[in-house]
Amino acid sequence: MQQSPQSQTLFSGLQTPVCDQHGWSSSLIEQQLYQTFESSSRMARFPDSAGSLGDIQQLQQQLQQQTYLRETIQRIRQGLTVSDVYKTVVQALMDFFQADWIFLLENGPCCWRSVDSSPYPTNPKNASALNAYLSLKSVITKLEQPFPIAIDYQSAQKAPVHQQWLSQFPGSWLLGPIHLPHAHQMQLVDRLWGLVAIGRKDRTNIWTKAQLEQAKVLLDEIAIALHHSLLYEQLKHDNHNLKALALTDSLTGLANRRQFDHYFDAEWNRLAREQQPLTLILCDIDYFKRYNDYYGHPMGDVCLASVSDVLTHCIRRPADLVARYGGEEFAVILPNTDTAGGHSVALAIQRQLAKASIPHATSGAADQVTLTMGIATVIPQHQLASQDLLQAADLALYHAKQQGRDRIYVHAHYYVHNDTQAKNVSLKPINHLMSQSED
Repeated sequence: MQQSPQSQTLFSGLQTPVCDQHGWSSSLIEQQLYQTFESSSRMARFPDSAGSLGDIQQLQQQLQQQTYLRETIQRIRQGLTVSDVYKTVVQALMDFFQADWIFLLENGPCCWRSVDSSPYPTNPKNASALNAYLSLKSVITKLEQPFPIAIDYQSAQKAPVHQQWLSQFPGSWLLGPIHLPHAHQMQLVDRLWGLVAIGRKDRTNIWTKAQLEQAKVLLDEIAIALHHSLLYEQLKHDNHNLKALALTDSLTGLANRRQFDHYFDAEWNRLAREQQPLTLILCDIDYFKRYNDYYGHPMGDVCLASVSDVLTHCIRRPADLVARYGGEEFAVILPNTDTAGGHSVALAIQRQLAKASIPHATSGAADQVTLTMGIATVIPQHQLASQDLLQAADLALYHAKQQGRDRIYVHAHYYVHNDTQAKNVSLKPINHLMSQSED
């Protein structure tokens, strides 16, 4: 075997035939190392021709483009909400194609509208120019196919219709239709959701075949990302509606008992941290069983809905909550409200209900529908429970009923003035509409 000068120098010290502990001779080791060295040398040798170097550089560029394409696809897939996908698509396409402008357009029922875009010198004619061009029959026919459309000075010579686009949007453009999967008559068909317009300022730019193929791959990924995000938004909307139904009384539209319990405990904990007062008003329609017996249950439902409207009208702050607590019983949660504020709300409810003048011929309190209300207020403390306030308001309501109904009763031991810094302060009633508990 003929050895190269380098290998002869490298292996000059391995000529003595000495066996090692495994029984291998140094001459065998020399031969194996030489073969490894020679094969590595041959693998490392490249032809020096300019053509071969050019092929290698072209291959490297293609590999870089494939890597960049995969990274762009991953960026597009990261979006969850529709707005996230919009922003990601615009920026990803700007970076990948080194574009100057991006239009992301949705095909609406009446016109094409921009949902996101990169900076572009806008004027009032832009929107009308977009719709005028995209409404052309020849353009619509092309958009029905899920393939990108090159609009540059070269393609405009073959298809003069592109001149109309370039006259309004000078440069070099690539229009990519976005087709979403759409269920129609038990079959999965494509639906033209919109398009993305990729623009470059350089009017001499010609879109290559490779760029058109890359654009097609990215358009498919955009369609999948948008489809998933739209499904996600629809699912989120449906879940929100289901949650609202689960927490809402179907007859009155008020919060139901489940929502009341959750909100009442949450506000109790919050106000315990902030050391602010919480007022609870329990309301009961007077002699409602008689109302149902006399007018019938359908009219009883109408009465409940009317009373609910009155309560809702008198509650104005976002943190306040009106709930249907029982059959004809309602609860009003008033966070950050002292006893005087709660009594003011109760008076407003009483006045508004009187204006509604809902007839009640069999009531033992008046000739129209009335409410009896019990009020309790406390600054939540960690040694108390939210049920303590609930029981106090219920006891105030009981005393009000015992004294003749159609009245407001404040629990004297759950009474907080706006400058009171402690709970359970017993004060005198505010006015004649309030009775003092004897507890």
